[in-house]
Amino acid sequence: MCLAILSVTFRGLLFTLTGSCFVAEFSGYWLHRLLHSDRFPSLSRGHLIHHFLIYGPNQPLRAEKYKDATKDRFSLGNIGLEWLVPSALILASAWSVLYWLHVSRAYQAIALSTLLIWPVFMFSYLHDRMHLRNFWMTRVPLLKAWFVQARRLHVIHHRSLNDQGRMDRNFGIGFFFFDRLFRTISKCHYPFNCKGYRAALERHGLEQEELLSLRSCSQALFHKHDSQVKA
Repeated sequence: MCLAILSVTFRGLLFTLTGSCFVAEFSGYWLHRLLHSDRFPSLSRGHLIHHFLIYGPNQPLRAEKYKDATKDRFSLGNIGLEWLVPSALILASAWSVLYWLHVSRAYQAIALSTLLIWPVFMFSYLHDRMHLRNFWMTRVPLLKAWFVQARRLHVIHHRSLNDQGRMDRNFGIGFFFFDRLFRTISKCHYPFNCKGYRAALERHGLEQEELLSLRSCSQALFHKHDSQVKA
């Protein structure tokens, strides 16, 4: 009855929700890759503070409270401009396409709402909880296996540096379909790349004390950290 009032069919609703989630995952994957590419250094630097200074190789990847990388920067909640600006452009582009295709307002509203809610849940809420201890999903049998596996792949993302200092694996958060499709998936932990870490810190002008502390670290320390964070 409610669907009829909105001039929405069940098939149309299902197609719109599925398609919007697909577009949201696709956009989130490529936006995450963009933030690690240095094509827009100011955006990349904001994201890499999370990777190199907040949850870097000298810090544990999980804590009792999430450590916000947007402190002293403009943000909505803990979502910084590096995510807000591209996301706004994606939403505007999606609306333009729907308008150009003369999609009804009801379907436009459903699609745009999904394109907003899905990334906020996946790339903000769920991502942040991967850096918390004792998150509630680890205590729910139906969700535990999925969440723990996704968290493990995210940990690998934090530890996978190439020699140029770029993290180039596992850009998904809850789902890794596009990592598999574009061959950026990695299911194995590797020794931390100290050379790449130094290159990243120097390129982005991140805190010198982090660079100095790295020089005194041994590979054994990184192996220890990796073993502690494996699920």
